[in-house]
Amino acid sequence: MKFRWKLMIITMLIVSFSFGFGGMLLIQYSYQASIKQEKRAARNSYEMILRMLKEINEMDDTYQNQTFASVLKRLNWQGLLRDSSVRLLKEQHGEVQWKQPLYYNRKNDNFRRSNGFSTKQGKAVVFQNKNKVYYQITSKISYGKETMVFQGAYDISEVYATRHQQLVSFRKIFVLVIGIEIVVSYFLAMILTRPLQKLSQVSKQIADGDYSVRVPVHTEDEIGELSVSFNYMTEQLIEKLMKLDQLLKNQEEFMGSFAHEMKTPLTSIIGYADLMRMEALSKEEQKEACGYIYSEGKRLQNLSLKLMKLLVLKNQQFQMKKQDLEPMIQEAVTSMQYRLKEQDILVNLNLKKAICKIEPDLLKSLILNLIDNALKSMNSGGILTVEDRATQEGAKIYISDTGCGMPKDEISKITEAFYRIDKSRSRKQGGVGLGLAICKEIVRIHQGEMRFISQQGKGTTVIITIGGGAYEKTN
Repeated sequence: MKFRWKLMIITMLIVSFSFGFGGMLLIQYSYQASIKQEKRAARNSYEMILRMLKEINEMDDTYQNQTFASVLKRLNWQGLLRDSSVRLLKEQHGEVQWKQPLYYNRKNDNFRRSNGFSTKQGKAVVFQNKNKVYYQITSKISYGKETMVFQGAYDISEVYATRHQQLVSFRKIFVLVIGIEIVVSYFLAMILTRPLQKLSQVSKQIADGDYSVRVPVHTEDEIGELSVSFNYMTEQLIEKLMKLDQLLKNQEEFMGSFAHEMKTPLTSIIGYADLMRMEALSKEEQKEACGYIYSEGKRLQNLSLKLMKLLVLKNQQFQMKKQDLEPMIQEAVTSMQYRLKEQDILVNLNLKKAICKIEPDLLKSLILNLIDNALKSMNSGGILTVEDRATQEGAKIYISDTGCGMPKDEISKITEAFYRIDKSRSRKQGGVGLGLAICKEIVRIHQGEMRFISQQGKGTTVIITIGGGAYEKTN
């Protein structure tokens, strides 16, 4: 069952119960008040006649049976008994002569026999006779030495008729109110659930692949808050899906690049090995073929080692320790001294003493990789600048070269595995496109970031930020 129908039914039940229960209580309260008033008026009238008869008993000394009857006749003739039925009976030997009343002003069958009454306390009963309801009071009264029974019956049918009419009218009003309430609650439920319907529609559109739709928010109530939360969840989900999609694309590119990197040296190795197997080669040709096989095998070995290193960096935990960056950077530059002299590169070092939490071997590998990339960008001649600077959060290392630089649209891709701007040139220099991917992981391990600033024909600057609370060393 839809929420709209549930809301409508619940609203209808609440209104029906409240209106029905409240109406019945009101009718019952009105009925009880009316019946009490009628009974009070009947008892007042009865007691007035009863007092009059008692006064006659005290004043009259003849004690004739017809005295009370004549008084009642006179009262009836004067119209004082027009709203009531009275009956006077005689009691003999403790038995009431119900069938032989001394007087009655209405039909005798308008009365009912009664018992358990006395002169001190009368007995009141309610009974129905021929679609009419009577309130009857019976009590004993003394007249000389005799005991008589005086009954008064009062028609209270109008109270019951009024209640019946109220119930009939209430049922009609109740049906009308419920009909109106059904219509109103339906449209109210439709209005209240419209945002939920829109939310459901948007959910289906998003599930079908339309990520541009959003739930319109027109209210600040709970449904409005739900819509805002849903839109936020959708944006976060889309962002994660895009990241996942990009990750899958990167994996596909990684596998494609890896297969391509494997294909080239394997093709050379298989080709030269097949040549040596099938052809009779001279010693010079054999030496040349073996050289190709060796160089391509070394490329495969280098590729496997770098891949293994990249996987280790992604999955291994490293122990950091405080160390001065200056001697470590100096050692890394010194280890590249041969290539620097060979390429006639001028080195400009601007190092300050700073201590930072690092993994020394990894950070040294990072510096060496970046210097190696800088040397590859400068064929002969040029300036290599290496600087460091202590910061409050960690340290910054700057490595700049005056090489060929990079196009701006290539900078965001250079840290991807197997990505190379000039593929043919990189292979000649022995690169496999994993160096900067390894550098990126090393920086991540050090809770830092790596940023490239480059301009074609002018050079590149790499800015490495390392976390770990660096500070200038004091002597």
